[in-house]
Amino acid sequence: MASVEKHYDFIVTGAGAAGRSFVYQLLHSPLKHSRVLLIDQERKQSDDRTWCFWESTPGPFEEIVHYSWPKLWFHTYDYTRQLDIAPFSYKMIKAADYYSYTDECFAKHKNVVSIIADVASVEELPDQKGVLVHTSEGDFSAPWCINSIWRGTIDKSKVQYLDQHFKGWFVRTKEPIFKDGDATLMDFRVPQHDDFRFMYVFPDTPNTALFELAIFSNEHLSSDGYDEIIRTYIKECWSHIGEFEIVREEQGVIPMTDYSFSTRNGPIIHVGTAGGDTRASTGYTFLYIHRRIQRLLQALAKGDNRLGDLNWFDQRHQYYDSLMLKVLAEKRYPGDQLFARLFRDNPPPRLLRFLNGESHLPEELALMSTTPIPVFIRAMIGA
Repeated sequence: MASVEKHYDFIVTGAGAAGRSFVYQLLHSPLKHSRVLLIDQERKQSDDRTWCFWESTPGPFEEIVHYSWPKLWFHTYDYTRQLDIAPFSYKMIKAADYYSYTDECFAKHKNVVSIIADVASVEELPDQKGVLVHTSEGDFSAPWCINSIWRGTIDKSKVQYLDQHFKGWFVRTKEPIFKDGDATLMDFRVPQHDDFRFMYVFPDTPNTALFELAIFSNEHLSSDGYDEIIRTYIKECWSHIGEFEIVREEQGVIPMTDYSFSTRNGPIIHVGTAGGDTRASTGYTFLYIHRRIQRLLQALAKGDNRLGDLNWFDQRHQYYDSLMLKVLAEKRYPGDQLFARLFRDNPPPRLLRFLNGESHLPEELALMSTTPIPVFIRAMIGA
């Protein structure tokens, strides 16, 4: 790793999923010789989260995929289906693996410098001279800043907004009980309490699995409240697993909103949640970060000032997200029933392409025909 200088080609503020993805993918692009400064307020090493996503081809971090599943279960109280999701695979990456893998990569490149510092502000310099980043370790300049630190506020009264708040248990059973075919994408067999609540279950060995509760609402529970729902779910739906211990827990919040995040302020490019890379209708972020950064790096290498922004037609998926979020946030139709219709009446690959923003217009129209159309029309016109 090089010594800390004052000027770079890129300064990356925030070393989470988005910041690290930018540096990693830059090092595998035509811009690989650029001088990069990566700044974060702490050294990230802990297994503080897991990222899940589905894709049909190997992605940039395929080497550290912890586990992948070719089939997934979907459950409600009234409907059950095992989903063959080919050509997709549902994948999980653990944060500690992601942090160590990218750190090892960065350490091999002398043009990448990482520092621990608080970022006070990012200033756009006059006359298109780039940025000046003010930190607790001094000031640094560059033509570009790739920023994943969100400093704004959202007026929730003016947008559609739901928090996806979640808590998960990583459990270890006394007996080898889990099978690959047990992976569960959505299980609505938990009391909804007029919310949108589901469990997902992902075994990674015969003795270990992640049981996680996700709730889409703006009213959060106490930690004990989440625990009670998970405990009851296991007792009622997975009683056959017998004795188990909780090895580790994870808990967090993902904002789901159609708020118009700024993707760019001159030479400051916002990525990750700060740049609107979280899907408003599902909360998935990891895959969309990497896709956007791939487009961004391609544009930077070509000198394309649009910087990989989507054209108006490709932005239609954002409108679909906004409309679905409105239906859920305003409780216009029960979320468990909506997703039961979607999973019952569509081939799984079509639905997953749609939720991934990869679908084409004909299959989008086919999928829309399986929704409660009058509900969505009223939401669309504000009735």
